[in-house]
Amino acid sequence: MEIIDQKETPQKLTVKNSNVSGAEFNNCRAENVTFKNVSMPKMSFECADLGNARFRDVCLAGTLINDANLSDLEIDGAQLGGAYIHNIGLPPQGHPGYREDQGRQRPLRFEMCDLAGSSITSSDLSGVRIEGCSIEGLTIDGIDIAKLIARYRSENGQGEEPERKTPKLTPLLRRTGAAFIPVRDIEKAREWYCRILGLSADSVNIMNGHLCPLPLEGPGVILDTMPMWGGKEAGGAPTFKTPAFMFLTDDLPAAYAFMKEQGGELVTEIENGHWFAFRDPDGNLLMVCRA
Repeated sequence: MEIIDQKETPQKLTVKNSNVSGAEFNNCRAENVTFKNVSMPKMSFECADLGNARFRDVCLAGTLINDANLSDLEIDGAQLGGAYIHNIGLPPQGHPGYREDQGRQRPLRFEMCDLAGSSITSSDLSGVRIEGCSIEGLTIDGIDIAKLIARYRSENGQGEEPERKTPKLTPLLRRTGAAFIPVRDIEKAREWYCRILGLSADSVNIMNGHLCPLPLEGPGVILDTMPMWGGKEAGGAPTFKTPAFMFLTDDLPAAYAFMKEQGGELVTEIENGHWFAFRDPDGNLLMVCRA
């Protein structure tokens, strides 16, 4: 296609069903131009004003954006697998585009992004906030952040972490809450469980006449007569016939002997050196495992 000088450019140019490979536009002004159903691989824009451009349902794989002003750029619903984003920000001192009065770059926002397995290196993350995100396996300088946060909260008595925002792919969080144990007599059950867990029964409250949350590290345990689930019947709510969860110990033989002394019905011996099962006074089948 022939190079067209700006003076000869028509007010309305329509190109349909044409092959314009190798076309070159120099010194042209083209506002509100629309490209639709076109194939334009290996396009090159240099010294161009593309402010407020819109790209929708397009393939930009392998695209390179260099030395560009992308302020207020919004990328939504895009596949960025394998993307390499680097040297982002205002020009540093010594760069030809650096200005003394430029100030600091305005903050960027990442929301509802799948960044699993990504790496961020040699970057300024001062003032960055990470909220409502799954951080399983996230490390900073080799430190597991989830473990660090759990340790911090444990040492500062903050208990369970607060509820997080809804993850992208499911409204369910990747952790469990408290486990309910059906019991018949809430006060007797509180006394027995507080005794085996080393808690003061006087400091553990019974709520609404049928609930008793036990203060434990990690996911808690709630004793419940379960009036909505058979607790009002003569036999009470159905008990666990298979182990629903495990208590942990760092001394399995001592735990086995202790449970025997506390009136727990031992259902198994210590199996494979790792666990044993018992029934509580209400008949719930539970398990103790080596930590």
